[in-house]
Amino acid sequence: MATIADLVANGNLVHLGGGLEDDEQPNRLLYALPHVITWLDETLPGLEADFHEGKQDPLEQLDDLFYSFVRGEDFSFWERSHSMRPTEPGVWELKTPDIRLFGWFAAPCVFVIAEVNTAFACKEHDLYAGYRGSVVRRREALELDEPKFITGEYSDVL
Repeated sequence: MATIADLVANGNLVHLGGGLEDDEQPNRLLYALPHVITWLDETLPGLEADFHEGKQDPLEQLDDLFYSFVRGEDFSFWERSHSMRPTEPGVWELKTPDIRLFGWFAAPCVFVIAEVNTAFACKEHDLYAGYRGSVVRRREALELDEPKFITGEYSDVL
């Protein structure tokens, strides 16, 4: 079995720093599976806002989300994050107006992104159940130390 640090070292996870300034300390940790990084690098830059009325493009939305998450800002309201239970245990969604991130909390304040897509695609094609299942399968496939995820309410994971 392996720790999060081991999985980063062997390339099975990628650490996302959140774009903090040099004088800022992270309050939370954010990781992603390699295929998510590929999507962020290749697909995200070409996307335009669908639901945010031109205020920010999806890349800017995710930059803000990552920064706010790692910095430790309040994510307790439904518009930014929520548990996807009861269908799959320990699966959470972080979201912007145009992007959906699906993953789990490996420990308090440690989120792993396992899937990503646009809000439009998720809604138009009803992809939520499929992504919940994929998160569980991807999590189980990682040789991560047990427990691989934590459950509970917002106050338990953040």
